[in-house]
Amino acid sequence: MSNESSEALVHLFDAAVQFTSELPEDAIVPPEGREGVYLGSGDGTATGERVRGRLRWSIYSGNCLYPQIRAGHAVPDGLNLCTLNPGGYIDMEDGARIAFDGKGYGLRSAERYRVSMTMAFHTDDLQYAWLNRVLGVMEGDFDEQTGRAAWRVYVPRR
Repeated sequence: MSNESSEALVHLFDAAVQFTSELPEDAIVPPEGREGVYLGSGDGTATGERVRGRLRWSIYSGNCLYPQIRAGHAVPDGLNLCTLNPGGYIDMEDGARIAFDGKGYGLRSAERYRVSMTMAFHTDDLQYAWLNRVLGVMEGDFDEQTGRAAWRVYVPRR
């Protein structure tokens, strides 16, 4: 195993995302091939030096308390670990489209909701084709009261 430092990862983009719909008919990504139940879809912005554009997504999750929280039900105060399986698109400012697929976890505590996942990308645009050959790492926070999340996405240094 190599002994590379964390400098091997570089920032790709930050994303500010917001749930906009809980309706399955509004899903950006269909449930086929997804793990967990549909939580909803939304949009947001991706902002970085190499990736900038409008982000549209759907998220599926296992063992998640968020549907109960949205419905106003009481939930346990302890830690809750859920699986996350979002997918969607980044429509770039220059007209390119980058698809993404994520797999990871959300860890809810009484103080905050932390999320992390691995992201795979796909695009037919030659300018961004290098993304087809790397895995991204996302870490972020989710505000269950507002339905907003902040993601920070990193990729290996090329």
